[in-house]
Amino acid sequence: MPEPTVTNPTFLALLSAHSAMMGLFEEHQQALLERDFGRALERLLELRRQFEDHVQGEEELFAKLFSEVDSVRGTPLDLFTGEHKHLRELLGEFENATRRLDAGTAGRHLIELIEEEALFKSFFRHHDERERNLLYPAFDKGTSDETRRDLLRRFHAH
Repeated sequence: MPEPTVTNPTFLALLSAHSAMMGLFEEHQQALLERDFGRALERLLELRRQFEDHVQGEEELFAKLFSEVDSVRGTPLDLFTGEHKHLRELLGEFENATRRLDAGTAGRHLIELIEEEALFKSFFRHHDERERNLLYPAFDKGTSDETRRDLLRRFHAH
C-alpha cells in the first residue's frame, strides 16, 4: 500500500485498504459464480494476506495511540480488535469451504457459501463505518500533523 503524501495527513487514508480488500472479495465471489474454484481460492488467500497485514499494522498503531493519546483512551479498542478477530475467523471458514469445492459441487452449496459471505460483507462494511466515523477521527483529533505523518509512515513500512 503506498504511503500517503498529503500535507494534512489523516488516519482515514488507511481505509483505502478496506476498499481494496472488498474488491478482492468481490473477485472471489465472481469466480465462485463462474465455478472457477482455483481462482476463487487464490483471490480469497490474497484477501486474507492483505487483511492480516492491515490488521497487524492497525493493531500496532492502536497500541501506540491508546497509550499516548488522551482523546483516544475512551474509544472501545476491544470492539475493533474483537471485530478483527471475528473477520479473521470468517475468512478462515470461507477458505476451508472454498477448498472443499470441486466440479461436482451442488449449486446449493455455492448458494449457502455466498449467503454466508454476504453476512461477512455486511459486517465488514459496518466495521469500516465504525473506523471511518469513530476511531480514525478520534486518532486524527488527538494527534498533530507531524505525529500522524510519522505513524502513517511507520504503518506503511511494516
